[in-house]
Amino acid sequence: MALPEIISGRVWKLGDHVNTDLLHPPSHFTPDEKRMKEGIAEGRARLGAGAKGDSSEEGWIIVAGENFGCGSSRETSVRGLSAFGVKGVVAVSFARIFMRSLVNLGIPVFESGEIEGWVKDGEMIRISLKEGWIELMDSNRFHFSEIDPHFKKILEAGGLPAYLRSEKHGV
Repeated sequence: MALPEIISGRVWKLGDHVNTDLLHPPSHFTPDEKRMKEGIAEGRARLGAGAKGDSSEEGWIIVAGENFGCGSSRETSVRGLSAFGVKGVVAVSFARIFMRSLVNLGIPVFESGEIEGWVKDGEMIRISLKEGWIELMDSNRFHFSEIDPHFKKILEAGGLPAYLRSEKHGV
């Protein structure tokens, strides 16, 4: 199972209607992982991220407002987030195609309208997939909407390619 019961990481806080072309500029669309990470770093600077640097070891958890991932729905942006160390995305709501790309590449998505006003950029948080809560450093807990059962199967497999291979081979 590729999906852990607890996900933890440092918050990268964003607002409403985050456009993917700002998050990961088109000039950095490439299969080269280093260049993708540079694009995400540029996007963080454009979007005014308070927590600095690359947190690949701890991992990032994006916390955003409404309509996260609007704009172009290029998969390269999601691959860039993965390369940069994003372990999950919590948002009030998602642009549908972008949310699907996150799930397809194995990045868990959580819908929660409660946490946005409480969490701080750079703060460490924990997410319990089993119990359905997000915990802040001050021990406040917020619930997220239940993950779609089909999405959960894809995430447990580690993304859509792995899920399709397991379905094909009956694993």
